[in-house]
Amino acid sequence: MEQIIFILGSNWKLSLAELDVFLKSKTFKGKIVDYSSNIAVVEFEKLLEEKYYVDKLEQLQYYLGGTQKIGRVFEFINLNFLKQAFPVHIHNFNEVREKRDRIKRDLDNALTQIFPTIKDKKIFFAVSIYPELFDKDYYKNVLVKHFLPFLNKTISKKLKKKGAKKAIYFRYPQEKIDSGNLNPIFPHHVIRYELLKEHRAEIIFGITEEGCYIARTFTADNPNFKRKIDEKRPFKDYKDSIPPKLAIMMLNFLKIVKNRHQNKILDLFVGNGDIALFALVEDFLFYGTDEDQEAIKKTIKNVKWLQNELKLDPIPNLNERFKKVNLNHLSNKFDPQFFDGIVTKPNLGPFYTEKPYYTQAVELVEKKLQPMYKKIFKETEKILKPGGRICIIAPSISIMDDKKDLRLNIENIAIQNNFKKIPLITSKRIANKSNEHLQFRKNKLYSIMDAKKGQIIKRKLYVFEKKQNGSMNN
Repeated sequence: MEQIIFILGSNWKLSLAELDVFLKSKTFKGKIVDYSSNIAVVEFEKLLEEKYYVDKLEQLQYYLGGTQKIGRVFEFINLNFLKQAFPVHIHNFNEVREKRDRIKRDLDNALTQIFPTIKDKKIFFAVSIYPELFDKDYYKNVLVKHFLPFLNKTISKKLKKKGAKKAIYFRYPQEKIDSGNLNPIFPHHVIRYELLKEHRAEIIFGITEEGCYIARTFTADNPNFKRKIDEKRPFKDYKDSIPPKLAIMMLNFLKIVKNRHQNKILDLFVGNGDIALFALVEDFLFYGTDEDQEAIKKTIKNVKWLQNELKLDPIPNLNERFKKVNLNHLSNKFDPQFFDGIVTKPNLGPFYTEKPYYTQAVELVEKKLQPMYKKIFKETEKILKPGGRICIIAPSISIMDDKKDLRLNIENIAIQNNFKKIPLITSKRIANKSNEHLQFRKNKLYSIMDAKKGQIIKRKLYVFEKKQNGSMNN
């Protein structure tokens, strides 16, 4: 079966979980058959049978927050074979030469498919190698320093032999190659160097514990577009904001793929509109509330700015869609079962510059956070439709006097309020790996951490679904 490769974002677990949401849908039905910390390999049931399947892939790229690029796989090299051709230490030159000649034949076959017309064409290409893990010595010392130059020279020679007028490759900085600390080209490079055009291409070599997938990039994320919305909007709270990709991913975990413009979504801690702006870009019928009137004013100004930037039609009743509401009175401000989904990042507490002690963190959890989450689930249960989902962030707090984080158990709170836990990753959908760094420690993963190194209050993402048996809080 033909395969498609997805280049994942930095939080590969979240990226896999988000991708699987779409693969469960009728429109993009398929399954992840292999993965690493950098790629996912997908087999679609019917999508590739469609005449304009690339348009569908572009649509999927637009939806996804955690996928950098999407490409089509044309060849595969077994991992053991690759390591025999490019070993850490060469003991048998003849064996290495023989294996490399076989890889050259595989490349020849792939190039015929990647570039259907070669003769008399000026071709430009960039090689991107995605290992299982970037911090492994095999990537730094072998793949970067030996496999990459081999690929550049071999591909260039083969293209010229097939009649290409020119075959020029993207040159990475030599100091990066020498150090082994090399990142493959980013999506903005794909756009800048026009690598989606017929005679210009990014050729991906995506490696898992199974082997190396040779693919061509068909579509890439536009990070400049997201960055502009995030950085150029009039109001932003840098300490308390969430990145655009996470906002989009949270929206996608609501499992609403079709008719988004008809689905009413609420953020009950709208802040400056971190989620709201991208919900509007993603075509949701979005509402926002907050207990802070200034936050509502800033969100409305940000929304108006976005409308002007993207030349969007004015949103009717904007002041009704975004309004100040006390969390305790949320269900009094909206009709029962009004919303199709809820996505929110509550205020997780103070901005710590150093780790709090255990007693300080416990006080924060017991006096502020736990009561707040109880209100959230009690109130949202009343205004969310049965079967509707809530994607929510909860804190995991690093503390001074314990190696383990202090975590708030919001699962029990949700269950007590007529919600059920939704696994983000299951072993039935995504098979586990032998590499311990790529393993899921449980058959079902109900939460995934999103945090930077050294972050004191980390974000844990959960998804819950309101049970179908009606409200328990009437």
